[in-house]
Amino acid sequence: MFVLLLAIPSWAAMTVAVGTDPSKQILKGKIVTPDQILDGEVVIEGETITCVAVDCDDPAGATVFTITNAYIFPGFIDAHNHVAYNFLPKWTPPKLYQRRAQWQATQSYKVFKKPYDELKEKGLTCEIIKYGEIKALISGVTTIQGTSPGSSCIRVLIRNAENQNKLGLKSLHIRTYILDISSFKGGIDWNVTKSFVVHLAEGLDTDDRSRNEFNILKQKGLFTGQTAIIHGTAFREAEFKEMAQVGAKLIWSPQSNLVLYGKTTNIRLALQQGVLVSLGVDWNPSGSDNIFDELRVAAQVNDSQFDNAIADSDWIKMITVNPSKALALDSEIGKLAQGLKADITVLQSKNSDPHQSLLNTHLQDVQMVWVGGNLLYGNKAVLEKVKPAQCEALTVHGSEKRVCVKDTKENVPKATQTLAEIQAILQANDSNLAPLTP
Repeated sequence: MFVLLLAIPSWAAMTVAVGTDPSKQILKGKIVTPDQILDGEVVIEGETITCVAVDCDDPAGATVFTITNAYIFPGFIDAHNHVAYNFLPKWTPPKLYQRRAQWQATQSYKVFKKPYDELKEKGLTCEIIKYGEIKALISGVTTIQGTSPGSSCIRVLIRNAENQNKLGLKSLHIRTYILDISSFKGGIDWNVTKSFVVHLAEGLDTDDRSRNEFNILKQKGLFTGQTAIIHGTAFREAEFKEMAQVGAKLIWSPQSNLVLYGKTTNIRLALQQGVLVSLGVDWNPSGSDNIFDELRVAAQVNDSQFDNAIADSDWIKMITVNPSKALALDSEIGKLAQGLKADITVLQSKNSDPHQSLLNTHLQDVQMVWVGGNLLYGNKAVLEKVKPAQCEALTVHGSEKRVCVKDTKENVPKATQTLAEIQAILQANDSNLAPLTP
């Protein structure tokens, strides 16, 4: 076994002992579980976590990562994001709106989204989806909601919630509906669909039309404990009370709400009623650049409007265990535990409290990201040792990284594309491409 002390600054010192069995990995350091911080180790065999403890029975031949001054988190789950739109830059709405249908109907928005329509017509759906996935990956996101089922090129990077990448779940395990709920036709087999994710009541709490969508949802038989409501900005105490009574979940995207409506969902009321809340970036045009920025927006709103109703210990849960429950994926992902998938994000320590550290984290602080036991992103020295010549260079605010985009094993369209090729194709068709690392 060869041991290398990597030339990384002292705040992220790491040793890597390269083993003989590439399917076995051990991460040693400060482990963040839902309810405690553990100085111990996470053992990965194949794509699965086989041990999380102070001292595991280490498998022979494993590569060992010993990490100091950093936290080992579960891979982050972005509970709501329109992934394919994230190659677009920021959109500045000409004014604030009362409800979603208003800004979607404006000429300003139609002109703004024209590149999206054009690239889809040119057959570049794979490229725009993968670009959005890479933006998420480098922020520690390992699962994202919001990629349309049936997309054929999505099995090479992070997990897409609706498509349950390699989770072995049935088709329609998650069903997403983003149109006006009044246009929903048919029903749902709740024995098959375990999470119904729906855009609902996206408008001001003074807008009766937006809030009435909740009544339509109930009339159509779509309101159960398996329902996850995106936005709910028009909701008041009564709606949150009903959500809590049936066990329905809420997905919150504060930055996009503030840009479009000047207000966001009353999370204090939701929490007072006992509603489970998850966080989602929504999309690049009106949302945050990444999950870290979205967390900071949420924390600012929590302080200025909600009297700190969101406890410090809830921030990590809102991007890990809570969305795994909302999306009915908690049997597979969402925490570091034996038997779950090895989706792991390692972040530089920015504070002795991991919850505060998370709120202080920026893109350059991401040290490693694993999806199903596969190290896809991290510091240059780590990736060059563990996966030599397999990944591409990426400089993130002065920090040298490597990202593994090309996949020669998956038999899906365009799997062998590199990041450089994806960027070149998109830039050739849209000169206003949103930056990966703003």
